[in-house]
Amino acid sequence: MFSSSGNTKKLSLGDEINYITASLHHELNMIIMSRLPLGLKNPKAFHEGLTSFSILYSSFESALDSHIRNPSTPSRTRAILEHVYIPAVHRAATFEADLKKYSPSSEKDELTKGTPARAHVLNHIRRATTETPHVLLAYCHCLYMALFAGGQHIKAAIARSAVRKLDLAQHQTVPEEAKKSAPGIALFTFDGRSTKEEQELRQKLRDGIRQAEELLTPKERAEVLAESCEVFKLTRRLVDELDGICGTAPTVLVATKQYTESESPTVPSVEGQTSGRSWIKRLDRKRVETMVKGFVCVSFLVGYLMYLNVSSPSAATEELEGNGN
Repeated sequence: MFSSSGNTKKLSLGDEINYITASLHHELNMIIMSRLPLGLKNPKAFHEGLTSFSILYSSFESALDSHIRNPSTPSRTRAILEHVYIPAVHRAATFEADLKKYSPSSEKDELTKGTPARAHVLNHIRRATTETPHVLLAYCHCLYMALFAGGQHIKAAIARSAVRKLDLAQHQTVPEEAKKSAPGIALFTFDGRSTKEEQELRQKLRDGIRQAEELLTPKERAEVLAESCEVFKLTRRLVDELDGICGTAPTVLVATKQYTESESPTVPSVEGQTSGRSWIKRLDRKRVETMVKGFVCVSFLVGYLMYLNVSSPSAATEELEGNGN
């Protein structure tokens, strides 16, 4: 809550989450985008990535479902969570659908089963959502909103990559049948809804979070904000582990580290935020900067994938191998 000339301006919970996680979000975004082209060239790597992220989504969705259905859940807790309990956005089943379409190309490429990072994520979410179930609002906002935003650009990139693999690269636009059947896009698809319907679903989630935050105490709100940062840290932990599992080239690791360290926006702590009109102006400017950087990142990804689509598989593979030397 911030004062300016006697007026009070209160950020919504969603906006405040976006602000305090801006630096973590930006860094994670760059890391994931730099790895995605590598994953699209390697079914095993893509499968490993889907598996790690499926742990993240299925764990918090299972906790949310449990609190909603459990008769012993306090009525106030249930009232908070019911606002964001929207089965149409749940992703556990879609992960299963995508995972079935990706499998190793040979018996030598065995899939990794249990891993330290996946176990840590599972245990953390179970503990946090059992002790403070209202922090599920943080997971709903951070992980679902990501699918509605940049996730749709990733969906288009995956579909285009699938078209190339199906020898349909001569099409300037992705055929509708390829869009619907491309492996790996179920995660970003909401039961065949149109773009307009998906936007309505996104708005329903936003409205639900706004309604839920009205029921939070100041302490609970602070816990949701703190857990939002943990969501990004957990995701980063999974991605770092994937680098080891998939053998990400050292040059990619170094380049990404240097870029994120030089470009990550600096976000003050909640305690250090100042009140007044100038703070709000800085907040708005930071939002614009984050949006612009996100757009540039997505544009880079799409452009690179378009390049892969028009290149021969062998040429693209040679390029990736060359980057690792």
